Amino acid sequence: MDHYTAEAYEHVRQRIVGHIDRLEEYGKQGSGDVHNVKNWRRFGAGFAWDPEVYVDIMKNPEMSDADLMSALRGTEARFMKKWQAIDSMPMHHKVALRTGGDLGLRTPVDVWMETRKRIYDRFGFNPGNGPANLNAQSQMNEIIHQGKPNPGKSALAQAGTDTQVLLAINQARQDNVILHRKGQFLLEKPDQIKTLIGASSKEQADALEEAIIGQIDRFKQATDYERTKIQNGIFNDGLNWFVRDADEATIDAFSPTRAIDKQEAFKAIGNSLYYTDPQTGLKQTIAESAALGFVTGVKPDYNPNNFSFDALSREGKKAIKLVQNLGSMHLNIGDSFDDFVTHVDNTRLAAMDPITTAVNTGIKNVVKNPIGAAVGAASFVEPESVKSLLQGKPGEAALQTVVGAGLGSTAQAALPRIGNFAMRLAPRAGAMVLSKVAPLAPALGPLGMAYAAYEMADAVVEGTTGQKIHQHTEDELNKTQEKDPEYFSQNIGSLMPF
Repeated sequence: MDHYTAEAYEHVRQRIVGHIDRLEEYGKQGSGDVHNVKNWRRFGAGFAWDPEVYVDIMKNPEMSDADLMSALRGTEARFMKKWQAIDSMPMHHKVALRTGGDLGLRTPVDVWMETRKRIYDRFGFNPGNGPANLNAQSQMNEIIHQGKPNPGKSALAQAGTDTQVLLAINQARQDNVILHRKGQFLLEKPDQIKTLIGASSKEQADALEEAIIGQIDRFKQATDYERTKIQNGIFNDGLNWFVRDADEATIDAFSPTRAIDKQEAFKAIGNSLYYTDPQTGLKQTIAESAALGFVTGVKPDYNPNNFSFDALSREGKKAIKLVQNLGSMHLNIGDSFDDFVTHVDNTRLAAMDPITTAVNTGIKNVVKNPIGAAVGAASFVEPESVKSLLQGKPGEAALQTVVGAGLGSTAQAALPRIGNFAMRLAPRAGAMVLSKVAPLAPALGPLGMAYAAYEMADAVVEGTTGQKIHQHTEDELNKTQEKDPEYFSQNIGSLMPF
């Protein structure tokens, strides 16, 4: 911590201590968080343990009391929400923020930073809201978190009957794995830390060690609990059917090393990817299925043929967009995309898009019927699919095309929306396909023809040129009638009757 950061921290630390002392002496003098001593203690302790994550506070240590409390609470709340892969999943710090009570707040910055260093050297992390103490592994079903039913209307709350939930809670109690159970030592009471205020950093770290070890042990019991493993395994199995990391590694949405940037995508997938139990016929999102797995203690034997993805729902569209934007993940459709297409919750999907048909039924079938495939391409298009085609991912292009167009679209309605975009994308490879679909021009129109050529290229060109579209140069793909009329006329225009 540099000199200026240390000054900002010290100023905020003293402000928080001032609020605690004032409220302790005079009691509440109003309503709201700024008049609640417990809040100043709890969230203030979190600030002392890991001030570096409170960027807004460190930049503006003079902010108002109301803004200060809001920033203290809001920082933790934002991290908790961003780490969730299952919507509304409770989060639990490995080591509670209130560990040590006011000790960090009442210790001068130089001594407390040394105490933190000693804790880090012993355990490899510090308490606080940083990713070592609050991460994807911190997601805990409320049953094991506090021994209570999951609240609200989330997937967690809807899992199982009331009787099944109570049985699961009782079992967790018998197994003694509930995180917030009696007997937890946090060294947080004023009389427990009185002698440590003013002590050396070594004395403080030695005293805190017992409290930290006990909490680490509890956290491990909860993460190793069989029902926790069942819940997380169900969610991960569904997730990995749908997406893969860029390096093809298996994804674990509950790993302590999981990066926070992908959790939102996992959450959207969890709310739009469904599994239908072949025995009971019960259809649930994988988030709901995972929650039910915790309650019942039973993990279904997933049959890939029983997955379905709601590509046209708000959450489904969000999932696709997030996966695309991240770049470090891709849809796990590869050779099994035919199964994926078959079971997408849109029976028109395969008929709507030629690339889908190409992958689903084989390129040869599309080559035999390029005109019908071209009609599909002209009717349902989406610019994002072009990027996937350039990257050699025709399957993703198919899904993006469908997601962008939506149900009920027609060629007549879609063409004006994508007309200008489509005309710019007629590549040399597409020209070879145009020769097959040119007779349809009066019905399809030149703009539809141009896009049909591009959309069909990756599926058909292999049978005509021996090369996929992404193997052609980017310069070729960027040729347009406006930028290079001679090229367009020679390679595209001659095939179009306009």
